[in-house]
Amino acid sequence: MKITNNGDRRAIYQVDVRITGPGGFEATAHVKTTVVGLYPGTSWPTELTVRDPGKPVPEHPFVSIEKNTKQELQS
Repeated sequence: MKITNNGDRRAIYQVDVRITGPGGFEATAHVKTTVVGLYPGTSWPTELTVRDPGKPVPEHPFVSIEKNTKQELQS
């Protein structure tokens, strides 16, 4: 997953990603770019690991973005 700031101000992003699959697999991952915020035109690559205890990891999961929040910072 890659988060890109297409705006014209530095910003912090918070994203909730939902992963579901066969066998009842269901998990939500939370990502927040809080270090210094993303400067305009930059990206933040993110690798997520999620688990649903007792459920097998789906070979072909369904991934959706549940929430995407952007907080612009003052320069």
